Amino acid sequence: MLKSLSKTRRCGLIVTILLGLPCVFPQGAWAAAKPYVESEAPRGFHLFLRPKKKTPTAQWDFVQQLETAGKTRDAANQSLALRIYWPNAPEAPAAQMRYARLLEQRRHPEKAFEAYQYLVEHYPGRFEFTEVLNRQMQIAKDTMNRKKGKFLFFPGFTAPERAIPYFGQIVTNAPEGPHTAEAYYLIGVANQRVYEYEKAIDAFFTSINRFPNSPFAERSALAQVECHLKISQDSPQDKRAMDTAHAAATLFLKRYPNSDSAPEVENQLHLLRTRQIENAYARARYYDKILRNPTAALMEYKAFVALYPNAEQAPKARARIAKLESSEKE
Repeated sequence: MLKSLSKTRRCGLIVTILLGLPCVFPQGAWAAAKPYVESEAPRGFHLFLRPKKKTPTAQWDFVQQLETAGKTRDAANQSLALRIYWPNAPEAPAAQMRYARLLEQRRHPEKAFEAYQYLVEHYPGRFEFTEVLNRQMQIAKDTMNRKKGKFLFFPGFTAPERAIPYFGQIVTNAPEGPHTAEAYYLIGVANQRVYEYEKAIDAFFTSINRFPNSPFAERSALAQVECHLKISQDSPQDKRAMDTAHAAATLFLKRYPNSDSAPEVENQLHLLRTRQIENAYARARYYDKILRNPTAALMEYKAFVALYPNAEQAPKARARIAKLESSEKE
């Protein structure tokens, strides 16, 4: 191209290049140059993992051969290699799915869940979404009930809280999906088992209100009652806790009057009401006999009679009201 330019222009071009200045070539001077075209999709890299074949198609065939031969570990590794080195290949989603299933088969549930999640986040619309949700749900359930620490005659123990993030991810993946109501319910159950009653109540509440017609709505409502009762039992002097438990039990019976659990809830409601009566009367007695505050005692006795007019302690409360009122007049 330089030969096609005049001597003056050649000198000027050389000076321009040496000085680092921008230069403009005559139209058509570079017509023979071909534009750069990306000839291959970007490939990934892994320090310790290499595909055995040179194309994704050949690699996918190789993966299936390994699995057929029973070499599940090698098949899993080569599936992952395919996805890493050819992430945009048509075979990549299927390879990632195969990798996740083989991890499950080889009893690596946590890694399998993450592998399924990679599909959801990186290959939307390129795999069977319902199948992935089903597998993630099963892994979460197994994790919730799996026992740890088995040794000789020691049976081990479960750690249901480990499954909570999995159920939460399933809810995020499919907010209106077929497993969402159950996932919220199981988040509640897992929290309930580790005594996180407030968190459990929130999860049960969500399951009930977002999916009132699901098979898990009644179970969530019952479990919610159990949590409120447990909180009230742990804090026997907490009036608010008892009132909330009473409201939850009453609402359950209103919503599910024909439930198989209704008799037990009614029994618990009766026991709770007995505790409420005893606490209310004890509170009035405390102001009356311990603090010797007749004004406050009178208010508590009147509140007691208004709330529980037929209680066993009601006659005594009325007698004290009359006595305190006569003392005030004097």
